[in-house]
Amino acid sequence: MNISLFREQVTRLSKRLRQEAQNHPETWSHMLVLSAIDQLDGAATPSIIAEAENMRSSNLATLLRDLEARELITRTQDTSDLRRTWIGLSEKGRLALQASRDLRDEWLGNAMQACLSDKERKQLATAGALIEKLSGYKN
Repeated sequence: MNISLFREQVTRLSKRLRQEAQNHPETWSHMLVLSAIDQLDGAATPSIIAEAENMRSSNLATLLRDLEARELITRTQDTSDLRRTWIGLSEKGRLALQASRDLRDEWLGNAMQACLSDKERKQLATAGALIEKLSGYKN
């Protein structure tokens, strides 16, 4: 297997999905942070988000301020540790994230229907499970 070619192919698909997300008024960085908050499911703090997304805390702080100003996130002070702030999605944030996901899902579904045979779509579903395994690998 040509690893470089495979990486390039996965990267091209990722970039194409990012382009679809740019049709949404929120930026890609905002969507990454909103998605991380969603995936952390109630356990999101600025430091946990920064670690999950491999971001500098200063960059994340700017994004969080912007997301809060747009009313896409909520901040809740931890009652047992006042130094900790929990970050959650507001209803508006959930809707924005879902709209972005819907755009990308629609494009990908249309592309798969138009470009792939039934057999290829089944192969891709299998490959998706393998890609998920790869994404969890820690060195």
